[in-house]
Amino acid sequence: MSEEKLVPKLRFLEFTDEWSEHKFENIFDIKNGLNKGKDYFGEGIRILNYMDVNKYELNTENTIKGLVELTDDEIERYSVKPNDLFFTRTSETSEEIGLTSAYMGNTIKCVFSGFLLRARPKIDLNSLFFAYYLRSPRQRNNIIKFSSITTRALISGGNLSKMKIKYPSIEEQNKIANLFLILDKKVELLEKKYREYQCFKKYLMQKLFAQELRFNFTDDWNYMNFSEIFKSVSTKKYQIKSADILDKGDFEVIDQGQDEIAGYFNDKTKLCQELPIIIYGDHTTFVKFRDKPFIVGADGVKLLIPKFNANPKYLFYALEHFNIKPEGYKRHFSIIKKIKLPIPTLEEQNEISEIFTYIDIKLKYTKIQLQETEEFKKGLLQQMFVVQLILSLLQNKKHI
Repeated sequence: MSEEKLVPKLRFLEFTDEWSEHKFENIFDIKNGLNKGKDYFGEGIRILNYMDVNKYELNTENTIKGLVELTDDEIERYSVKPNDLFFTRTSETSEEIGLTSAYMGNTIKCVFSGFLLRARPKIDLNSLFFAYYLRSPRQRNNIIKFSSITTRALISGGNLSKMKIKYPSIEEQNKIANLFLILDKKVELLEKKYREYQCFKKYLMQKLFAQELRFNFTDDWNYMNFSEIFKSVSTKKYQIKSADILDKGDFEVIDQGQDEIAGYFNDKTKLCQELPIIIYGDHTTFVKFRDKPFIVGADGVKLLIPKFNANPKYLFYALEHFNIKPEGYKRHFSIIKKIKLPIPTLEEQNEISEIFTYIDIKLKYTKIQLQETEEFKKGLLQQMFVVQLILSLLQNKKHI
């Protein structure tokens, strides 16, 4: 015979039991948060605020920074306890209501803001599992359906309590929550590693271009005008319109935007092969280096090559360090042309270029790792939390 079972698309092998389904009010007690005048904030006990829940699936005593002065009765009524689940209650857009976070820290004196809802488990549940689960795409859509939008988007405790939710055994909840916690820790470490490489690069640039660090070089540096160093290359024959840029294609398109690659195009005749070359954003001041063929995307791109025997990659890093700050959406090339850049010997240029190229490779690799981890988490959110009815075949066995 056969039976229908509620199970996720992707799960740990040791779990085969069907997921339960209940209204939210049957498994959680829901309460609105605290509202106080602005004079009460800044001192007192800690308060879990809207952005704490908006930004993090997991909060502890180390992530909560807000302070508020309250009576003992208010502290008790609006308390934050380990394994409490919180929702963002209101926002200007529906995309930011109903975002979830679990408090999994130590027991401390703490309350929660009036812009939040608290859901305290009535039964043995892992709120961190629900914090991740309810941020999955399908559950986000479900929460938004139970919200209302007037001047602001709002999810009320009454509406939330009527929402049906599917969930597994506490053992499976714990295992899923731990998996996502590990992924979040990896993301956090990779973000820290990326920031440290950025800081190290900035520090080295300051020391090297101030000539406080020379790597055994002693020759004096020359300071040359921009116009003495660079020759502009016309973009006309390499340029396409921004509307013609494709999501996929044979050749990479580079524009003046922040992204390394703007998109793709398939016309080989548009390829710029005057390489290596420096790309400068006239409106944005972004500086890029390119050593393989590409197509120029839209207006505002300036192409630069050295006028003499210099290391183009060194010139790129020098221009990156001495670059001007953007002054809104205006043309900056006429301003950058007034600067002077330090020009050491070719040997020292090569040494400096190699150092920063190595750091940039580390930055790029770390960024790729970070993006891959985030995409992996996103894929798990879509697969582990899509609960579906499946037809399970059961075989009748005769007892002898």
